[in-house]
Amino acid sequence: MPRRRRPGNKANNPAEEVPRRGPAPRAIRKAHTSPAEDATPPHPHPTESAHQPGRGHRHGWAAPPPQPAPHHTARSPHNPPPGGHRSPAPPTPPARIPPRPSPTPHAHPVTTTPRLLGPALALALAAPLLPPTPTTATATATATAASTNTTTTAEATAGTPCDSPAWTLSTHTPAPPDDPFHAYAGNGYLGLRVPPSGTGYAAPGGPGAKTGWPLYMHPYDGAFVSGLYARGPAGTAHRQAVAALPTWTGLDVTAGGETYGPKSRTTGYRQSLDMRCGIVRTSLTWVHKDGRRTDLTYEVLADRARPHVGAVRLSLTPHWSGSVTVTDRVDGHGARRLDPTGAGPAGKRTAAVGFRTQGTGTDTGTGTGTDGTVASTLRAPGRTHTARPSDDLSTQQSADFGVHTGTRYDVTKYVGVDTALTSRTPRPAALSASQRAAAAGWDALVREHTAAWRTLWASDIEVPGRPALQAQVRAAQYGLLSSLRAGGRDSIAPTGLSSDNYAGMVFWDAETWMFPSLLATRPRLAEPVVEYRYRTRGAAADNARKTSVGGLMYPWTSASSGSLWNECQSWYPPHCVIQNHLQGDVALAAWQYYQATGDRAWLRAKGWPLLKGLAQYWTSRVTKNDEKGGTYSYSVKDVAGPDEYSNGVDDGVYTNAVAATSLRAAVRAARLAGAAPDPRWTRIADRLRIPYDARRKVFLQYAGYDIDGGADIKQADAVLLLYPLDWRPMPKGAAAATLDYYAAHTDRDGPAMTDSVHAVAAAAIGEPGCATYTFLERASRPFFRGPFGTFSESRGSKAGAGDALAGEPAQDFLTGKGGFLQVFTHGLTGLRLRDDDAVRLDPMLPPQLSTGVTVRGLQWRGRTYDVAIGAERTTVLLTSGRPFTVVTAGGRRTVTAHGLTLATRRPDRTPTADLARCRTATATSEDPGQYAGAAVDGNPATTWLPAKAGAALTVDLGARRSPSRVTVSGGARSYRVRTSVDGRRWTPFAAGAAARFVRLTQTGNAPEPVGELTVR
Repeated sequence: MPRRRRPGNKANNPAEEVPRRGPAPRAIRKAHTSPAEDATPPHPHPTESAHQPGRGHRHGWAAPPPQPAPHHTARSPHNPPPGGHRSPAPPTPPARIPPRPSPTPHAHPVTTTPRLLGPALALALAAPLLPPTPTTATATATATAASTNTTTTAEATAGTPCDSPAWTLSTHTPAPPDDPFHAYAGNGYLGLRVPPSGTGYAAPGGPGAKTGWPLYMHPYDGAFVSGLYARGPAGTAHRQAVAALPTWTGLDVTAGGETYGPKSRTTGYRQSLDMRCGIVRTSLTWVHKDGRRTDLTYEVLADRARPHVGAVRLSLTPHWSGSVTVTDRVDGHGARRLDPTGAGPAGKRTAAVGFRTQGTGTDTGTGTGTDGTVASTLRAPGRTHTARPSDDLSTQQSADFGVHTGTRYDVTKYVGVDTALTSRTPRPAALSASQRAAAAGWDALVREHTAAWRTLWASDIEVPGRPALQAQVRAAQYGLLSSLRAGGRDSIAPTGLSSDNYAGMVFWDAETWMFPSLLATRPRLAEPVVEYRYRTRGAAADNARKTSVGGLMYPWTSASSGSLWNECQSWYPPHCVIQNHLQGDVALAAWQYYQATGDRAWLRAKGWPLLKGLAQYWTSRVTKNDEKGGTYSYSVKDVAGPDEYSNGVDDGVYTNAVAATSLRAAVRAARLAGAAPDPRWTRIADRLRIPYDARRKVFLQYAGYDIDGGADIKQADAVLLLYPLDWRPMPKGAAAATLDYYAAHTDRDGPAMTDSVHAVAAAAIGEPGCATYTFLERASRPFFRGPFGTFSESRGSKAGAGDALAGEPAQDFLTGKGGFLQVFTHGLTGLRLRDDDAVRLDPMLPPQLSTGVTVRGLQWRGRTYDVAIGAERTTVLLTSGRPFTVVTAGGRRTVTAHGLTLATRRPDRTPTADLARCRTATATSEDPGQYAGAAVDGNPATTWLPAKAGAALTVDLGARRSPSRVTVSGGARSYRVRTSVDGRRWTPFAAGAAARFVRLTQTGNAPEPVGELTVR
């Protein structure tokens, strides 16, 4: 993953950047508003489906749930922990494509008790609830504000059409002040965190809390715009960092001199994220200091249909009569790296904040800055008051109105955001977006917004019978979908639009970890990743010239333009110029995009220029080696591979392999584009050194890597030859040996995406057992945090035990989510793109998922198809487009609307004398990522490690057996083994005695790893 490296000599103790704040809110002045709307510009922002070249982004109450169990809880073998290792289900009939869900979610869900995603998580699946229906709600009560000619209805509703337990993550407990795992809303252009209070700005984290490299700032709930960068703080040598907008969600409620806020007393609290519709909802009863009560519900969305629009609706029901003030606040406390250009009234019931990014021009990467505006139009009963003009990054307007007990009142703010990156006149454009949204109204916006989300969710991954895993899968998809738009001009940063972790830079994470699952399911959302590299190719060419190499050279981290010196943050060690594998990653993504779409016009116009320039880079970067007998080879010297614990090495195995892959892709692209490839490209690709230990059958991390010394690596590197490269030639046994070696030699505290590659590789290799599921668990369970599916960059407090510069792990780590999704889209399906007119499918299923997995809405060259993987057979069904060819283990087959049936590979069913293999295993204690199931998955490279001494591992053999021997591998030395026929009465193991359960209890003073518990 992104790699925390010193940006300069002064970066060892960088000063924390001080957020730009406006002064305390000024006294508001009363102003009567007229019924007439301000005139708005005649060109509204197009919807996501539009394409405009040169315009950038086209476009109630419920009891609290049960508290989560401790991370390591003793359980009976009959009651395995949620999310733990599970027994295979009974045999199932051949897989059929399940019926597609109705495109319109059910409107009135049955209330269910929230379910938690395993003991390590607090992801609750529950139907969102609104406050109790007011007693007057059977009739429609109205409150009319004569000055605004606006009527608000107090008729209660039972929820929105989006409410669905299977799609909702929620909590009944407000997050503590130091918890950064807040809900997120995004539409691919706008993104923001929503604090536990449901409104306004928050900066979670205890004293001294800081994010990681390179900003090292106190965490905060930020609002972001895709592609908006500014001059970074001094600790980054002022290289670019993503800018943060003034917080635009504020709707403050004041009554009796008291304002609702994070420290207010509340009851009946519930906050939910509806992933199907992209709405964050917070409902509660506010208990005033004088004992009065007011029901509040905040709903926040970033409009998927109108990319430049955000909206917040506040519904309040007082259980008293009197007067209320609601203040619409655009809060400069949330702004980072912006200068103000004027704030205040901008029309009737509209206020705006103008800004300019600090020191980055729209086109040049440096200069006077990029202008932008945040505008907010308020719809409320009563009289609106607008703040006076100001010179800071904050503004506010408010509405006063009388209220009656039991009556509901709705107040809505419609936010428009635009910058000079996407409009020649960003202020009028932002005002237009805000005012047009207000004219349409909340209901219309929600209809358009949810319809756009339904289109995105036409593709989905379904895991029936596994609600916790299902929620994780959808949370992972939601994170990616919220951070990209079709037709966008920008790529995706490691945390998307949810934070400024990693300064919002673009890394190889985009191409290697997030791009593949999107390309397989939603290629139009994947396209901006390759379009960004095409757009920044001018800077890449300039980088190459100035570093004396040929072609195109993309910097290790990039921002607005791809300039090496203005944007790359990693110089000590100089990853900016030695993490050369990035050039291969970019080339591979470009070629994969062509393979997936078959778009020959795109290949000629954009793909070929990219691949050509990157091939020219490798041609100039290699060194020729004269060998004995007149032969020769090529090396790439002084590199850092994905493993950042080794820097300045020669012939990094992944670097060389991806270089060869990109050179061969350039040759094929040249021929398809009608151009002549450079003959050196094939020659170099065929002769690049690929370090390999023939004795151990392991690809070496780099030339001279001490395989017997077993130096740990930071993250996936050599295993990337297995996937995504599908490296050939692959000596027999080398794939399994390479996977097993590096799985046991990778830093367990490294970045979160490594085990997803291990899972995909294990699925393809199909070693006897169920290690694929072990790696799947390792790729997910240690990293999901909080109630809203936030993915942490590491399982602990820093990503990489050997990285001195690593700070707090990044949140929400979309790199890890993207890798996790590839386990389903590419691992279980066996999907691989090919150069010919076919795709490869080789479905498999571990026994823990024997109820099946369905990947809907896969896309390839104008076709859409579903893959339903069952315990015995897999069905591939064409849902749109012409029939197409798939390459399978049984040969070439044709997929039609009538469906194609394939055998499902089941490595767990390989005959074995081991009675414990792939059986249910539970433990009284587990170290995160080293779960009980690893001890019986058939792979000694995976381990169960207790979190504390004296832990017990229990294996259910599935039936009474008479085992003769129990063996333990992996380093455990102090233990005792007992058996039981009923799981209650235990006796020491005796060869030949009847046993249904086997229990290993560690007796040493410290936890010891168990690689494999074998029962024969």
